[in-house]
Amino acid sequence: MTRAHSVWAVGVLAYLCAVSGRASFGVAGVEASARFGIDGTVLSLFGVVQLGTYAAAQIPAGLFLDRLGPRRMLVLGALTMAVGQLLLAVATDVPTALVARLLTGAGDAATLISMVRLVATWFPSRQVPVFTQLGTMVGQFGQAVAAVPFLALLVARGWTVAWASLAVLLLLSVVLVLAVVRDSPPGEPDAPRIVRVHPSQVLRDAFTSRQAWSGFFLHALTLATVNAFLFLWGVPYLTRGHGLDTTEVGALLTLNVVVMVGLGPLIGVATGRFPHHRARIGAIAGGIITLVWAITLLIPVPLTAWQLVPLMAALAVGSATCSVGFDLARTAVPPRAIGTATGMVNIGGYSTSLLAVLLIGIVLDLRAPDGAATLGDYRVAFAWVGVLVAAVAVGLWVTAREPRAGVTPPAR
Repeated sequence: MTRAHSVWAVGVLAYLCAVSGRASFGVAGVEASARFGIDGTVLSLFGVVQLGTYAAAQIPAGLFLDRLGPRRMLVLGALTMAVGQLLLAVATDVPTALVARLLTGAGDAATLISMVRLVATWFPSRQVPVFTQLGTMVGQFGQAVAAVPFLALLVARGWTVAWASLAVLLLLSVVLVLAVVRDSPPGEPDAPRIVRVHPSQVLRDAFTSRQAWSGFFLHALTLATVNAFLFLWGVPYLTRGHGLDTTEVGALLTLNVVVMVGLGPLIGVATGRFPHHRARIGAIAGGIITLVWAITLLIPVPLTAWQLVPLMAALAVGSATCSVGFDLARTAVPPRAIGTATGMVNIGGYSTSLLAVLLIGIVLDLRAPDGAATLGDYRVAFAWVGVLVAAVAVGLWVTAREPRAGVTPPAR
């Protein structure tokens, strides 16, 4: 294994740990409702706070990343998330728990963009899409950590032990990052420490790029329903709506990750080989997700775990394709602004996810104010997210329309 692969592996592990902390509340929704005595709207507020903080922190995190480098940002992110998990472990009231999820979102904001920056720095340009896809896909195994061992620990040992275990996992990633990760290969200049550009210029580089905006909308199109499902409403939908037990839910969520990891390298290769069609790849993935959701939601009766496999596979397509948005931004801006542009793209998926999480919670409370939501209530709530998806699809279509003559994606 080369030094570049070692740095990449530790960066991916740090991202996996962050994903496990990010996704953990999504599988603990039922326990959280009981612990804090809350209804669907307040429960959705946890997702809104976490996703809102994550989205709002993307641009500051990107600016700090372009200035401080990925190694420091990975450490700061993991430490912040660890504090959040420990605080949630001992929280007995809603305000304290919300602060804990705010810290989780803030720390999480620094992690993925730092891993993407490491790939762009340590690997040749043609290999960047593949290793970015591999990194994001392997990192998503953090969802499996949340769905299987964390959930099992939560059920067997209780709330405090389960959340404290996630803090230990994050602290382990800090130790490995400090030991292995460096911002750039030996002998190469460390751009964040040498190039001093005013933040306004970096922001201008990112926010005036049509291609970076295409990445923004592509990320939103492929992740909106995926995150709304995985972060909060998926487990209640599967257990209360379809009557699945925790073993079946864990198996479906793990299958989602496995399919996503299998698709990731293929999409990475396609991204590198057909750079002119990156927006089209995202549109196809969005179409697949929307079609499968529509078919699933039109069925009025509870489904078995096997019958829900197509939905989990479609969600995996979205997770596997969202990183194409990062590649659009990477090739659209100068190296000095890659971190900020990556953060901008990340805002797309997570701000839309935030709206989706909140919208589902509001609809469920309107239809089932007593908290006893039925499958029909979940079907209507998830269907309303289609309005957001349609708006995002229009944004991708508008920003991806470019003059054909003489247009080539800029290369680094």
